[in-house]
Amino acid sequence: MSQIDQVKAATDIVKVVGDYVKLRKAGVNFVGLCPFHQEKTPSFAVHPTKQIFHCFGCGVGGDVFKFVMLMENLPFPEALRRVAEKVGVRLLEREFEATADANARERAALYKIHEAAAQFFASQLGATVEGRAARAYLADRGLTDEVVGRFRLGYAPSDGQALTRWLQAAGFEIPALEKSGLVLRDAEGRRHFDRFRRRVIFPIASESGKVVAFGGRALGEDQPKYLNSPETPIYTKSRVLYHLDRAGAAIRRLDYAILVEGYMDCIAVASAGVENVVASCGTSLTESQIRLLSRYSRRVVVNYDPDSAGVAATERSLNLLLEEGFEAKVLALPGGLDPDSFIRRQGVAAYKELLAAAPTYLDYLTERAAAEHDLSRPEGKIAAANAVMSYLVRVPNPMLRAELASRLAERLRLDDRLLREELRRAARESRSVIKPPPAPAGTQATPAERQLLRAFLESEELADEFLPVMAEEGVCEGLASEALFRRLLEARQQGEPIDVARAEEWAGAEGQKLAYASLFESGDPPDRSQVVACLQVLRLRKVEREGEKLRAALEAAQRERNAEKSAQLLRAKALLDQDKAKLKKELARPSRA
Repeated sequence: MSQIDQVKAATDIVKVVGDYVKLRKAGVNFVGLCPFHQEKTPSFAVHPTKQIFHCFGCGVGGDVFKFVMLMENLPFPEALRRVAEKVGVRLLEREFEATADANARERAALYKIHEAAAQFFASQLGATVEGRAARAYLADRGLTDEVVGRFRLGYAPSDGQALTRWLQAAGFEIPALEKSGLVLRDAEGRRHFDRFRRRVIFPIASESGKVVAFGGRALGEDQPKYLNSPETPIYTKSRVLYHLDRAGAAIRRLDYAILVEGYMDCIAVASAGVENVVASCGTSLTESQIRLLSRYSRRVVVNYDPDSAGVAATERSLNLLLEEGFEAKVLALPGGLDPDSFIRRQGVAAYKELLAAAPTYLDYLTERAAAEHDLSRPEGKIAAANAVMSYLVRVPNPMLRAELASRLAERLRLDDRLLREELRRAARESRSVIKPPPAPAGTQATPAERQLLRAFLESEELADEFLPVMAEEGVCEGLASEALFRRLLEARQQGEPIDVARAEEWAGAEGQKLAYASLFESGDPPDRSQVVACLQVLRLRKVEREGEKLRAALEAAQRERNAEKSAQLLRAKALLDQDKAKLKKELARPSRA
């Protein structure tokens, strides 16, 4: 058995997918909101028996490796490694290297470099005088040894080549170190030096817990105050949330996340026992980060700094969160304090009390608008309403929009009916630029085709009995399912098992969608009598297609006044009509095995 088969055999796709998507049982399958497109009603399903997933909304589907590849934007070899790590299967490095392409090997090397660098930075906190000074700075910020160790904090020494020398001594080559972004080359190209110098280091991990980048805070007056790793083949800043690797389980359990701005804010909140907190890694919140967060929960409390920059960031984030269908609250801490400073001054209990009472985004925005405008004047009311309307129009659910408009009207003492009508008009204008959702995959195939596909994918015995008959009679010629049935027959004739994971290889993306859609049909798999009935339906459809061709040919012969050919076609049509009547009669009888 190959390593791929070993990993697949040890994997439960429901558990792997459940790490990314909140699933619930629905009959024999599991369903949830699709992570690959925005939706409010679950159309994403996982088939535990066949170990596949399929979305009826966008048509994406595949096995567990395809799922991880799509979710984490990984090539197959790295997805194989990731799944193997999840299920505890150890891959032989030689065999893994044989399956990995150059990009995968490069990424694997970069992961190793970043892990080694994290160990180096952590070791520096107690190794030198300046390292111990950095540790004292962290202690002044209230970080205990346990917290420092848990978050793997470290220090980059002022010697501009300490990390470079250490990594080279560990066996890493300069080209790979340059690719990692941790080592730079001077303008003359003769000397290499460390990117991070005299800085407290915050390792940044991917969703799976691998170190992919670093953030560095300057000690002293060095600028910039915060310096981050550049983007690399393993790190795209807009697709990573700091602390999500540790916070994910708590976010799912509590069904909401706390969103803060910086590393220290995140560490302060998490070390206070509030684990469901993430930070946006020194960048404005992005759509990719929101989609990443939506795999865990669609409820969030935005707890950015209350200064002008933090308020602007809060408002930008709310726009994106609302468009993605999130339920958002806003926690603006009193006294102009950020979360780290507030917890150190006021304590954990005070923070948790304010967190529990955090207002909804509508209440937060309305109160801000009311404070900025004179509500005693009609112009002030309209200005305040307009300040909030731009957010409400982004709420995708029309019933929720109407309810929120009523609440806004009540607070601003405006006419409820007029405000809701204005909101409806604004929403219509907004929708005019939204593309309609794609049609569900697999709709071209008839129910009979889908039932036969399901029967053959579920039972090789039925496939072996009926596929040769279908091929001989040509009942699938010209149908959406033709390529799939043909390849299923070829696989069985060659003694191969029927593996739905190969559907895309056999019949392209549309064939894969059709195969997966058929497996997720409701009810029990078709038995032999149902297969016979479906085959009769395809026979009838074939006769009807041939009848259409005969009618077209007959009309052409009559236009040409070709009496001999017309007579021939009429005789053929009469025979075909007899076959059609016979098939209809048989279909009308009760089915029997």
